[in-house]
Amino acid sequence: MDKLKVGVIGLGNISQVAHLPILSKMDTVELVAVCDVEHARAKLVGERYKIKGVFKSYEDLLGLKDLDAVVIATPTNTHKEIAIAAAHAGKHCLIEKPLARTAKETKEIIDAVGKTPIKMMVGMNQRFRPDAMVLKSFIQGGEIGDVFFVKAGWLKKNPVDRQWKVQKGISGGGVFLDLGIMVLDLALWLLGFPKAKSVSAVNFERQPNEAASANVEDFSSVLVRLKNGQAIAIETGWNFEVDNDLLFCNVYGKEGFARVHPLKFHKKVQENLVNVTPERIGTLEDIYKRSYQNELKHFIGAAQGLFPVTSTIEEAHERMTIVDAIYKSARQKKEVAL
Repeated sequence: MDKLKVGVIGLGNISQVAHLPILSKMDTVELVAVCDVEHARAKLVGERYKIKGVFKSYEDLLGLKDLDAVVIATPTNTHKEIAIAAAHAGKHCLIEKPLARTAKETKEIIDAVGKTPIKMMVGMNQRFRPDAMVLKSFIQGGEIGDVFFVKAGWLKKNPVDRQWKVQKGISGGGVFLDLGIMVLDLALWLLGFPKAKSVSAVNFERQPNEAASANVEDFSSVLVRLKNGQAIAIETGWNFEVDNDLLFCNVYGKEGFARVHPLKFHKKVQENLVNVTPERIGTLEDIYKRSYQNELKHFIGAAQGLFPVTSTIEEAHERMTIVDAIYKSARQKKEVAL
């Protein structure tokens, strides 16, 4: 099979730490172009990876005929515009989370893609963690019985790309849109995407942001009630003095308990909870790296027509409908029905 010709739009932290190093080593990929509004950065990256196409304008990059797909890793307020332009240009897309700032913006992207053959995927790498995939198979196999509750969260010292993530007009929100949406997606994916019934949220701005216009939360606590009777509780925060990021996802079933980070399973055996955790499947650093490797391999394979896309834009729209309700609940200080 011919190599998929790929371009990367936006050369910030995640592109340089994950996307470019991984794509450059894939036998099925040829990196043909990079783009960043800081042209000096784009030139340096192009030289480092021996990429011929170096652009400041994404329109110029999308105009390349010899280009099959793009990774969009720009600030969130640009996602809709670039994704729609990429769809019109006939390029498959992997878009870093979140797909857009609101459910309305995600719907506009869905409408633009329409019935075109374009494959569009949203970056949700937590689904592709080896430990999370083992956990999902464990839950699906009924090993801990019927699941009734998931408690998950992510606490970090500081947001990556802080300069724009604390500006609401650019990011669309604070810590929940940065970290919480990943945890929400992980929980819904583990449970098989049940429909949400209502949400109740409290958001706090514990440390005032540099810009008076920021108005984004740096701590969030959310309860999502699901139509099937299950519930998800999520806590996310920036500005925590922690030695390492704290990411957790605890799943409670009628016959046991399971969690990731670190991976652990307990199930009932003759009315006693027994630890049945499989052997360690890698360091946390290795798990993080493999999550992006698995995600990018999936996107490339889907773009080549080998299998359907997972983490679709339709799923992203459903997630953002919940996120919109979460921010509404926090503003109105009451539960919001979906």
